[in-house]
Amino acid sequence: MDKQNRMAAACLLCGIAAAGRALLAMPNAAGLQELSLTALAVVGYLLVCRRTALPLICGAAQLALELVLCGSQSGGAWVWLLPALRAADLWLLLAACWRMLRLAGQPSHAMPAAAAVPLAVYTVARFVPQASPAAGISFVAFSVLLLWYAVLMLRAYSAARAQK
Repeated sequence: MDKQNRMAAACLLCGIAAAGRALLAMPNAAGLQELSLTALAVVGYLLVCRRTALPLICGAAQLALELVLCGSQSGGAWVWLLPALRAADLWLLLAACWRMLRLAGQPSHAMPAAAAVPLAVYTVARFVPQASPAAGISFVAFSVLLLWYAVLMLRAYSAARAQK
């Protein structure tokens, strides 16, 4: 690969990170793995930060949230704070995905819109203890849609590589 092709490298890194995140278990059980995959995506965001800083800002916020989530306690205020931080982390991921799709020249409307639905269900269901099965199902649906994003980013990688 041409080392000067920043967009191709960014697409490859973001696609790999998205595929890895999609294959993780429920987000509560995969803190360190999620953190390392987010760090990989942030490296990709750094490569395109000359064009826009939004993915980099979202990635940095994700890293901060995931560090807090990895070292968090249980009980007390954490009972309500953990679901809110987890939901914010996933919404930031979706925002970064949307912006990266636009930067890569890929269709950027269908995947984020489709992923927002199960993510919204997951966000609401996390705060209702009786809706725990709905949260699990919606998270799996969101993960499948992350695989769609990974495929789009790998296509963008191939297209960017072919251009140079």
